Amino acid sequence: MRTLIPGINTNRKYEIDFSLVPVAIILIEFSVFVTQLSSTSNSNLSNLVLLRFIHTVVMIFISTLVSQSYILLKKPALTYRDLASTGLLVMAIGDILHGFLASVLGFELISLYRRIGIITLQGILWFPAFIIVASNRKEIFAQLKEYEQRLIVSTRLRSRTSKEFVELRRVIQSRIKGDLYTACNSLKDSITKIELSKQTLAENNKSMQILLSGEHLRNLSRILDNSKASIKDRIFLSLNLNSLNLLVQQSRILYASSIRIAPLPKSAYVLVLIALITPPYIYFYSVAESLLTYPLLLFFVFIFVNLVIRSQTGNSTHKVLNSSVLIYLTGLLPLVANLIGQLIYHDPQTQFPILITALALPLTYYLTMTVFQVLRPSALSIIRNDEIEASSILQRKVTQVISDEFSQNLSHKWAVFIHGKILTRLAATALKLEASAKNDDLQSFKKSIESLLSLLSAPDTEFEREITDLQTEVANRLKPWMGLLGINLQIDPDLKAIRAPRVQEIGEVIEELITNSVRHGKAKKMQLGLMRSGQTDLTIIAIDNAIIPPPESIQRSGLGTRIFNLASDGRWSITREGSSTRFRLTMGFDI
Repeated sequence: MRTLIPGINTNRKYEIDFSLVPVAIILIEFSVFVTQLSSTSNSNLSNLVLLRFIHTVVMIFISTLVSQSYILLKKPALTYRDLASTGLLVMAIGDILHGFLASVLGFELISLYRRIGIITLQGILWFPAFIIVASNRKEIFAQLKEYEQRLIVSTRLRSRTSKEFVELRRVIQSRIKGDLYTACNSLKDSITKIELSKQTLAENNKSMQILLSGEHLRNLSRILDNSKASIKDRIFLSLNLNSLNLLVQQSRILYASSIRIAPLPKSAYVLVLIALITPPYIYFYSVAESLLTYPLLLFFVFIFVNLVIRSQTGNSTHKVLNSSVLIYLTGLLPLVANLIGQLIYHDPQTQFPILITALALPLTYYLTMTVFQVLRPSALSIIRNDEIEASSILQRKVTQVISDEFSQNLSHKWAVFIHGKILTRLAATALKLEASAKNDDLQSFKKSIESLLSLLSAPDTEFEREITDLQTEVANRLKPWMGLLGINLQIDPDLKAIRAPRVQEIGEVIEELITNSVRHGKAKKMQLGLMRSGQTDLTIIAIDNAIIPPPESIQRSGLGTRIFNLASDGRWSITREGSSTRFRLTMGFDI
């Protein structure tokens, strides 16, 4: 037992987890059922099934009560000795219940000494073992999930330089740029036609205002951002549908890795088989028969276990398969011993059905050894140290997730760029053209058109510009609005020279809030401040004199509000204070 559960003679405590106890009860009940089946007449079979069914249900109920009792007593962990004592108590109650049901349904009981032997074996071995294995199960599954996350991170790091992702980026960029240039060229041609027409300045401005709403570009931005949401939902659904399959695949890999790195000792294989075959010996065999056949069976068990260990530690490429076959064959040894014993001295009392000894027992033995090989403390260290390999299914799934994630992030960046950099310029130009038309300023009108046509000729120029310092980033975002909005800018001196990837996100937030202030609120003045907020946060506060107040219920599904949400994790607000509109956003910023 110590080989399976380290610290059996110490005060080490194990987390109480009764989730596998019902499984253990069902296995034990099945074992007892098939043991009794060989000595039960056909006329009494229904009573035997009824007895075992009632006993199984009640035992599961009792184990649940014991589990809840420990929870109420606030004892989340117990030593092995406490678990064994609990197991003996539960099994003793089960034996008393079995005795009552047997007397009611007309079954004879074996002697008290035999029953005590079976109770002891089940109470001090199987009951604690299944609880301890279950406690390891939760931690191992958690470690497997963490391992998958580490695998995703490492795959993402490798993807940045891999040929596959470079090609994927090229394809996505080419497609989006193609759509962007098509939309911009169409808009540019329409603007040029209006400019070359012989209309008045006011008529040109009216025609321009319709074009500068930029519906085609706005739809392109929405499509790119909506693809992000749909891909994310598809990934989430796919991962949930395949999570069980991934876990099964990784369990196989863990089994193979644990055999290679930390195989179970010989004594573990011997002990488990003894635990499985001893109850039938206690139940049916006389002392003389046990003394004659038991040592002989153990002798052959030791031989086969040595073969199992040798196959696991060998250099064969099929050692996992070979050891699995040998484990199953080891489970067949009781069948061989029983057949030989029946040839020497035929005894119907000790002749067991072939189906049980050829299938049920060896299969149970194989599954038990597999569980003990995987769900034990040494398996945890294998996972923590990343000594297991990823299954092919997991590798493919991770690669697909990274590809989809990469695609959605790139699409979202383009959506934000089109929404902020290009549509913002269209909105600012529309306001400048409106002012020029009112003042009958043809020169300013043409200058604004030329600047816009220059942008539309190369709309992707600034998509991947180098990271600038915060002050320069903010200045670039404010430039299109000069003459349209009077801005009193204040930046914390400690922040002005900061260069970081999130600087661009700050620029996107400022660009969006100014666009909303001018276009929707008709503001003419704004106080804009950027300041530190604690050690790791930055706060943006904007107060304008917008004529039109913000709606009482803000719709948070558009791309603009999504920019705020992504930057701040939802920590932003717009409120009306008297005749002013106040915007506040706080975002994480490692300064």
